Amino acid sequence: MANENRHIRGFRRGIVQPGEKIFCHLEGWQSLAAGGARDGNMHGILTLTDRRLCFYRKRLVGHVLWQAEPTALAAVEAGTEVGFRVLRLVTAEDGIVFKTYARKTDFDMFYTTLNACRSERPVQEVG
Repeated sequence: MANENRHIRGFRRGIVQPGEKIFCHLEGWQSLAAGGARDGNMHGILTLTDRRLCFYRKRLVGHVLWQAEPTALAAVEAGTEVGFRVLRLVTAEDGIVFKTYARKTDFDMFYTTLNACRSERPVQEVG
């Protein structure tokens, strides 16, 4: 727990619902549309629980939270760009592009676990 960043600590303290289990998370950033009112990057974590997929960013005051049920994802695309890995997550209403410097093994485990949750296959808790 000592090496967890402020985003995962904040998620565990204030966002996790009673009885909810965290399967895995990745540290990284949400890439925001260039040229829009909110262009740039928003650093945080992408967390997969037994109930939902969340992008969470702890702020000095408050937090940013995007969430969706894994079964509600219309599309999930995984890829790589120069130096980092990318997950494109699309729901019927919106979506996000999440980028990370995570190791390939951690990224692949997250992607595999997410797809298992999307198809409602049993998933073992990772940590």
